Amino acid sequence: MTIAQETARSLVVIGITASLLLLWIVAYVDLARRKDLSVVKKLLWAAAIFFGVYIGIAAYFVMRPIPEVVGKGDSSDTSESSALVEDLESLRSSHAEGSVSDTDYLAEKRNLLGLV
Repeated sequence: MTIAQETARSLVVIGITASLLLLWIVAYVDLARRKDLSVVKKLLWAAAIFFGVYIGIAAYFVMRPIPEVVGKGDSSDTSESSALVEDLESLRSSHAEGSVSDTDYLAEKRNLLGLV
């Protein structure tokens, strides 16, 4: 085998190994962050990902439920959104006038957005 062929073969092996490691890391991080699975199910998925290699990783991501987009649920309707926008605009104008301090402004803004 020539040096060029050995180099090409080495690059292919490195590429496959690197892609597998990256996929494993992404899958394990995603699995660890999921709150909808019990510990036992997480362990089973971890084993499937590890021993199934590419097939296990593909199965995990195919069978994973699609996460809900924050703010896109049925609970918020247009009137609630309009009221929130009005409250935020009122708060901003009060802050711009100087009647609300920076600390109070940030605290109330976080409260209105539900970030507390």
